[in-house]
Amino acid sequence: MKSILKKFSESSPERYYSKEAYSTYMDFLDESLLANKTELLQFLASKEEAINISYKLLVSINSKPIHECQVKDTDAGFIDEHINYSYLQLLEGVLLVYVQLATYIDLINEGKGTDNLDLFTCITKLSKGKFGYLTSVYEHTVRNGIGHGKIVYGESKADYIDKKDNKATLYYYQFLKKFDSLLDLVNGFAFAYITFWNKELSKLSVELPRQMLFEEVRLNSTTSSWEVVSVINQQILEKKQLAIEVTSRCSSKEELYKEAVSTATHAAHLAADRFDIIYLHITHNKFPGYIKFDVEAINAIDQAHADIQDYSSAVTDSLQIFLNGFTESMPAGMDSNGFKKSLNYTTNSSALETVGLFAYKDIKQHVDPYNEFMLVKDACYVYCSMDSEKKETYHAIKSALPNLLSHARKKSKELTASNNHPQIPIKYLCISIYERDKRGRELRGNGIKPNLICTIHYNVTKSTGNIRLLDSRTENFKDVFINWNHYWKNNEEYERVFPD
Repeated sequence: MKSILKKFSESSPERYYSKEAYSTYMDFLDESLLANKTELLQFLASKEEAINISYKLLVSINSKPIHECQVKDTDAGFIDEHINYSYLQLLEGVLLVYVQLATYIDLINEGKGTDNLDLFTCITKLSKGKFGYLTSVYEHTVRNGIGHGKIVYGESKADYIDKKDNKATLYYYQFLKKFDSLLDLVNGFAFAYITFWNKELSKLSVELPRQMLFEEVRLNSTTSSWEVVSVINQQILEKKQLAIEVTSRCSSKEELYKEAVSTATHAAHLAADRFDIIYLHITHNKFPGYIKFDVEAINAIDQAHADIQDYSSAVTDSLQIFLNGFTESMPAGMDSNGFKKSLNYTTNSSALETVGLFAYKDIKQHVDPYNEFMLVKDACYVYCSMDSEKKETYHAIKSALPNLLSHARKKSKELTASNNHPQIPIKYLCISIYERDKRGRELRGNGIKPNLICTIHYNVTKSTGNIRLLDSRTENFKDVFINWNHYWKNNEEYERVFPD
């Protein structure tokens, strides 16, 4: 937790946290652990997601570039654009869970019911004790005016009016000061909770809120050549996976591997007992790749004496992860229909390129782990003939095979050239033939639906097997392997086997 805790001494606005809020909340947590341990742990378990969302919202608001800028006393636009909704988020999304916990413990100690823990009730109760400073940052009518009333702006002040026509008027500088004070207060509460978790709760098997874990990974792993963009948790089959998206600007294979291992090692330490896999999705020189590490395996490595290559034993899966054949322009995957922000979509042509009776849609491919040959994983074509009887369709596809293979190779080379990658041999080529034209992304997600006629595989690799479609009829024809889709023209059977 060193990286997160460090923010509260170095970063703006975290370093402006309220010392009073930190102190009083830390005292409350310490006292509750001694006198109300069971109730404290039960509440934290029930509010795990609320604490996670609270911290995520706080990070989002802290990250906005609005905290150090000068604001004119007449700048209604700044208040409307940046302050009003952020104030509401701080109250409802960030502060609420902290005051709920304090109110809950107070009510338990008083032998009273704990059903009503809304924001107004909690602040009203807590403000009578050591949390009296809450009243200075909370404006009930302002909150209701923003949330479900209306706001009328003047030259230097605004009227906040709730549904019952109650009105609160605040000068812009007053509201900005109130917002800053509220932010400092909740940063103090969050800082106290993180410190308390690090000191006490971690020993009691209370899970670190997910967003705090993610933030710790991001802060600890980001460097000038290695930027952690996002961290999310995923459930993949029976495995819990911590997925980390990274942008790499590494200058060598060795540097990239070192950064990947460093990020995975730190994440695995934090994720122990919570996740099974650390998944790094790395974009290097605009090309994507990934690598997966087993959490248990990587944590078993003696980091003090391990060589960087020792971590390869913890790798469970990878796609062209630059461990071999690292070059400046080495793409892990290429898709002719991939999303590129630089494209001008208004000029895209809708005309289809044809190969006899077959219209070309798009192509996906990637290089093998050693950067020695190309695998065309999916070249899409649509059968355009009006005659779609099975026998005639099968004959047309077989007759067109030489031209289809030749055309797919041509499109592969064009895509390779457009990505500035050296032309290398194509040793695996898969062609998918569809009956009806649809958007490229819809065809790609079609699977074995009745629109797919067949897949054709040309394969001279020694490491990649042909993919067999479920229930398909397979055929070896000349130098290719064909899956004839069992569900083509068989909608009722498909719906029976794969009901929505």
